[in-house]
Amino acid sequence: MTSSSPSKAPPSNSVQAYYKLINQLKPTSTTDHFVLYHRHWVDGNPRKELGHVIRIMTWNVLAQGLTASGPRKNYCRTPQNHLSWEYRRYLLIMEMISYMPDIIILQECDKYDFFSSKLGEFGYKGKFHARPFSPCVDMTEDEDGKPDGCAIFYHTSRFALDEVVHRELLNLMRFSTSSLAFALKLQLLEDAMPLMVVTTHLKAGDSAEKTRFEACQDLIEFIKENKDPEELLVIGADLGENPREKGHKFLMQTYKDVYNYALDGRYPPFTTWRCRPLGEERFCNDVLMFDDTQLRVLKVLDVPESVGENRLPNTCCGSDHVCLVADFQVIM
Repeated sequence: MTSSSPSKAPPSNSVQAYYKLINQLKPTSTTDHFVLYHRHWVDGNPRKELGHVIRIMTWNVLAQGLTASGPRKNYCRTPQNHLSWEYRRYLLIMEMISYMPDIIILQECDKYDFFSSKLGEFGYKGKFHARPFSPCVDMTEDEDGKPDGCAIFYHTSRFALDEVVHRELLNLMRFSTSSLAFALKLQLLEDAMPLMVVTTHLKAGDSAEKTRFEACQDLIEFIKENKDPEELLVIGADLGENPREKGHKFLMQTYKDVYNYALDGRYPPFTTWRCRPLGEERFCNDVLMFDDTQLRVLKVLDVPESVGENRLPNTCCGSDHVCLVADFQVIM
């Protein structure tokens, strides 16, 4: 069953702050009309009377340091202004706040200070860790020259932070896979229910399939090392590969994929769609996973039906990935 409600409105005490911030961030150097994609909610389980509901978003927000554009570069059909930080930050924040998740998980984040400041105005706190060997450090497109990495934000009206854990993911030879496992251990304020939120961003490309598979194996070990038995668990990640590949399949042996679960065994047709010199890249690389012994999926936000001829990013989405959003209910 599909619901057409596009988003959860900001709380009443934040509405004025929402519009004030959006007006502050709106680019002044363009006449483009900005409007977020109209996306549909897809129902999973019917809601039970008991059990807290938690909304979680995961999103690869496209590091500004990786936005090089041109006929022989990535995003070769994307207008240059659609890749500027002034342009993209407006759309990114507008989409995050419009859905008001309780937890926001970001990959490829090289503007953590910006997100921390702006999301902080709406009651969020977060933590960040740079990924190993970030290519952003040497890219001229990011004037700050900062590495990208993973960030997790939580709304302070619902969660308190207990602990931050992280380490590099290793291959079977115990060498770095150039990927990071990063997690926040939180407490739900209503009843002190513990929740572990995990993220990673794995190396993309056909040549890296073995590396991703071994990183997924080590991600399971990271969770075993750090997760307490009573903790709820959600994983938001960019696995750098489609669901048919080995790493994703390996994780599915232990955890459930939220979208596969809610869409009756299907996956979104894409989570990233961009144009590069050798052709279009349309992949389903991003995932939300969970432990179904502790959580149930109420609904998920389906992907847009179409993204326009220049693909992503554009005037409707500030990244080359779309965000994934789901409502979970704690099993009582």
